[in-house]
Amino acid sequence: MKNLKVLVGLLVFAFVFQGCTQRIGDFTLISTKNVEIGGKYKMVKRAEGEDKTFMFFFPFGMPNLKTAVDRCIENGAGDLLTNSVINFTNPILIGPFGYGVTGDVWAKATVGDLMNGDIELYDLRAGVHGLELISLKDQAKHIDVAYIGR
Repeated sequence: MKNLKVLVGLLVFAFVFQGCTQRIGDFTLISTKNVEIGGKYKMVKRAEGEDKTFMFFFPFGMPNLKTAVDRCIENGAGDLLTNSVINFTNPILIGPFGYGVTGDVWAKATVGDLMNGDIELYDLRAGVHGLELISLKDQAKHIDVAYIGR
């Protein structure tokens, strides 16, 4: 009988603290800041950001996707994200509730970056089918970041 109570207690505990994380989407380019077409950019690092609140049967606040993207960009000290993933976490009864963002952070190149030949810089250009980041060292090396189809 004691084992049954322990088992039921563990099942209730597992149910209360479970939840799910749903992938909202994968984005080749996302930013909440103005970016300059024709500007020179460098990849800073892969970063994460989130805007979550705690949920205890109901959420204590409303998370915001823009805030999660802003925090990811700020954590990487940049201006835009590429190869980003946005997730939404929603517990059943108790736990964190909100958005998480992960992506490669790109920052606008400074004058010092332009003078340093060791830093690989990319030009954000409008190409034939959309936006692309093209390496200044090797024009064949490019990253398609936004596709505009017809």
